[in-house]
Amino acid sequence: MVARKFKDLDDFVPTISDSENEVPDLEDSDDEVVKQTKVLPHKAKKTKKNQSKQQHDVKGELVDEDVHEDLNPGFEFELDGSEVTSNFDGWNFEGDKRANEGTKDVDLDGIIRRKGGLVQLVGTEDSASDVGSEDNDTENEGSDESDDDNLAMDGFGMGTSAVGEDASDGNDGSSDVEEEVEESELSAAEAADQKLEVEEEDSDDAKAAFYAPDEESSEARNTVHSSFNSLSLSRPVLKGVGALNYVKPSPIQSAAIPIALLGKDIIAGAVTGSGKTAAYMIPIIERLLYKPAQVASTRVIVLTPTRELAIQVSDVGTKLAKFVSTINFGLAVGGLNLRQQEQNLRSRPDVVIATPGRLIDHIRNSASFNVESVEILVIDEADRMLEEGFQDELNEIMSLIPSKRQTLLFSATMNAKINQLISLSLKKPIKIMIDPPRQAAAKLTQEFVRIRKREDLKPALLFHLIKRLDDQAQKRIVVFVARKEMAHKLRIILGLLGMKVAELHGSLSQEQRLQSVNGFKSLEIPVLICTDLASRGLDIPKIEFVINFDMPKSYEIYLHRVGRTARAGREGRSVTFVGESSQDRNVVKSAIKSAEENNKQDTVVGRMIDWSRVEEINNFISNKDDTIIEILEEEKQEKEILRAEMEVRKGENMLKHKDEISARPKRTWFQSEAEKKNSKVINALSKTKKTINSKKRKRLEATEDRARSYKKTKNDRSTDQQRTYAKQRAKVDAKKKKKRART
Repeated sequence: MVARKFKDLDDFVPTISDSENEVPDLEDSDDEVVKQTKVLPHKAKKTKKNQSKQQHDVKGELVDEDVHEDLNPGFEFELDGSEVTSNFDGWNFEGDKRANEGTKDVDLDGIIRRKGGLVQLVGTEDSASDVGSEDNDTENEGSDESDDDNLAMDGFGMGTSAVGEDASDGNDGSSDVEEEVEESELSAAEAADQKLEVEEEDSDDAKAAFYAPDEESSEARNTVHSSFNSLSLSRPVLKGVGALNYVKPSPIQSAAIPIALLGKDIIAGAVTGSGKTAAYMIPIIERLLYKPAQVASTRVIVLTPTRELAIQVSDVGTKLAKFVSTINFGLAVGGLNLRQQEQNLRSRPDVVIATPGRLIDHIRNSASFNVESVEILVIDEADRMLEEGFQDELNEIMSLIPSKRQTLLFSATMNAKINQLISLSLKKPIKIMIDPPRQAAAKLTQEFVRIRKREDLKPALLFHLIKRLDDQAQKRIVVFVARKEMAHKLRIILGLLGMKVAELHGSLSQEQRLQSVNGFKSLEIPVLICTDLASRGLDIPKIEFVINFDMPKSYEIYLHRVGRTARAGREGRSVTFVGESSQDRNVVKSAIKSAEENNKQDTVVGRMIDWSRVEEINNFISNKDDTIIEILEEEKQEKEILRAEMEVRKGENMLKHKDEISARPKRTWFQSEAEKKNSKVINALSKTKKTINSKKRKRLEATEDRARSYKKTKNDRSTDQQRTYAKQRAKVDAKKKKKRART
């Protein structure tokens, strides 16, 4: 039985249709096809004792492999509930087999080589002497032997303890600290504006009416499973879990899997890298074992905000269902072969992983595909999906799928308000928040570099920092920027400095995006420069460093970015360039506050930079300005040539296959590009209007409060005295009147 005590088994909501045919014997041969059954998931037959022993033995082997192969020998791995795996090389990002694999792209690296880049790393000849001199300085300052732990005093000067530095270097540091603390103080007006921007919290009555009782949530969070065997999963599912070398369920998996098996709605949140994908995919596969085998229909839809995350989720599900031959997966994302997706969806796969726009496209235009039989809806990175950018698409999908379904919401920063969740038709969802909200991973060291008025030096600083971090051994480094134009420019600049990097953003074709991810995953390219496209959910193992070239707009986005490292219990480090804006400083303050609340002050520190060396690199970059312009112009010309060739091929196909193309039914769209832009503008204006009205209302209330508590003037005091005298006089007259009446 599932290790959970519910008051009434009538709470079970059967969403996967039960078969009325024979019950399969899950103890049969591993290769035998799993048949249909009417046994409920939570009443699945237990495996034999020898099978349990076999799983236990496998677990022992996995732990040994994990300690000796994947991890640093000096690092003791604690099984504290993280998603612990061994010999795991990450998920595949293959997408589909494109019919036009011969599509040409501009060879930007070739252009950079022709302009003298990607030949030799700038500063390689004297890098050894530079590192040596900096190491000597570090030793004199009293830090440890690591040359990249050159950290500033007082944790960026914002209240945290010093790490790796001695007070003897405090001449510059102390003055910097005092200046930083002084400048970081918010004025009363700024503080008032910040207070007004805080969204109103849901009331206790609204929570009680919307969510399931707190007892169920507490029971789910407090239940700990030492192995996947105790979750009463079927043997094929356990084999799939074992094939991925999962050792024990993470806290989010222990809490969510039993609830999901009961068919209840879930709103779940846990830190990045905690195994949320497996937390909803394992119960889905377990319940699909009991579907009617003779009826092909799409029963599960998983929505993700990005294509790469959808491809990753598809790979997770495929590998977990490796030993279940009756479950099929479909992928519906933009940028990949449309006809191949249509052919796959025509077979009505059991699980469809999709981005919202492409799912609506297939519902409207793909023959034989429909969502009328959907019984489980999963929304991954739910807080992002509930934002205005996906609002119209989500509303359309909700109107198309059955209202009688199970809905699962997962995210690392799940802080959506009830008003946002109402449109999803949730039925008394159980809220499972495993980790404190707005918290970074336990093994993450967060470093901050104050840019001051050196914004123009950021590319040079990035090169200097990557060179130091990646000096001794090749490491995976993710660099986040705010705009895709900057990501492209940085690729060219670093290429001219001799460093090969990849870029990942929305202006690339899907094939280029997957090539960048796979090249980074295989360490063919150790540095990936990307926008927030890659900040959500992507799980590439052993990313050692995350660099925030541009500060994110909010602390939630910051958590998703730095969550690409320090995953599954491993150690990681993030370095963030901090500007002078209040927005940048607020993110730093939130990071420090979160660390203090969790007694991890030593994980938030400042990094000292050799700005003279950065100036030298910047001078080299400045001399290459004309070369950068030439590379961009040559790339533009090559793109125009390729575009012209594509138009020629398109015209030839139209002439050759005119009748066939004309006979095809015209595709209909949920929204055109112009309609999407208009919708985003309207939603943004509506949100701004609500925010302004809320601010005005709160300011009016604050004004009324001040009006009620103002300091009295001389006239006010005189008026009060007259009123008091009049009251007292009235009381005396009333007493005299009563006395005369008695006499």
